[in-house]
Amino acid sequence: MARVLLIAPQPFYEPRGTPINVRQMCRALCAAGHEVELATYPIGQPVAIPGLRIRRALPIPGIREVPIGFSLRKLALDLSLALLVLRLLLFRRYDVVHAVEEAALLALPCTWFGARLIYDLDSLISDQLRYSGVLEAPWLLARVRALERLALRRSRAAITVCRSLSDAVRALHPSAQVFQIEDAPLDETLREPEPARVEALRQELGLVGRPLAVYTGNLEGYQGLELLLDAMQRVAQQLPDAACVVVGGAGASLAAFRAALAARGLADHVLAVGAQPPDEISEWMALGHALVSPRTQGENTPLKLYTYMRALRPIVATKLATHTQVLDPSCALLCEPDADALAAGLCAALAEPAAHRGLALAARKRVEDEYSAEAFARKLLAAYASVLRG
Repeated sequence: MARVLLIAPQPFYEPRGTPINVRQMCRALCAAGHEVELATYPIGQPVAIPGLRIRRALPIPGIREVPIGFSLRKLALDLSLALLVLRLLLFRRYDVVHAVEEAALLALPCTWFGARLIYDLDSLISDQLRYSGVLEAPWLLARVRALERLALRRSRAAITVCRSLSDAVRALHPSAQVFQIEDAPLDETLREPEPARVEALRQELGLVGRPLAVYTGNLEGYQGLELLLDAMQRVAQQLPDAACVVVGGAGASLAAFRAALAARGLADHVLAVGAQPPDEISEWMALGHALVSPRTQGENTPLKLYTYMRALRPIVATKLATHTQVLDPSCALLCEPDADALAAGLCAALAEPAAHRGLALAARKRVEDEYSAEAFARKLLAAYASVLRG
């Protein structure tokens, strides 16, 4: 068994994308008998995983939360995390250093101490910066890609979450050893929804008898929520009783989204309920007659898609690589990423949900066969076995 330092430059634990993936990795590695230490931010909910030792970077006064994507707060926390990682590498011995996203740059010195480096990518840093508009100058993006290429060259393996990201990694470094390990559904969604709680939610929200779509996730621009609102304006014209429940967001982002609803006159057709407890997400998804993912940017597959696939509701999603590397017309309604097409897909699913029951059943079978927690653990441990043999 190996001594592993896993470096996660995110709050741990928070029920969102990468931290969820990190939790799955910690569980799989510890269950297999590896000795795992997790170096992470000084922010996050406590989580108990047998065999895991969590080491937190020093807190920075005034920073109690970290938004998704690049920010000065995240940069400051990365510097604090870098000091922790350097101290650990100087005074402890590791067989494997498993670095998530930009932590691969912090972990480069590990090879001087004989450790094998694994570069774990949920996305390319250069793509994140480009999509967010933080960096637009081509020469600056080229410098970031050069750093990514350096990290790949120094790594024994790269772990990716989807086919498009695997292709992007090989384009950066053709000789990279790539292990594609797709996310698994949230543990909290493995529980079947309680019908009484679903009906109570419907009553509380005043949505009894209305055809409903449900979106879950954050309110960042890449999620395509502007497109969803454009589509819902068209849906409202064709199905006046239809509504969409948006589950996610908090603080300023939620306030801005609600203001956008009011400005568009959609307050009766789109209900923004904010973030909800993870252990209730099954009931929130069951509230809908369809689930929608309107993403317009990025190519990595959203974690929520695997959760959607278990929910036994037809999925309406944009026909982009972010979705099509997991979904196809046999298990989802795929629409061109424009308002008319998305509206047509939503109208079809909401008008006749029973007619699309086969898509929902096919989606659940696929996620259980190919993207289960057991499949995730099997692929991760195979990657580790290869790295430790090398």
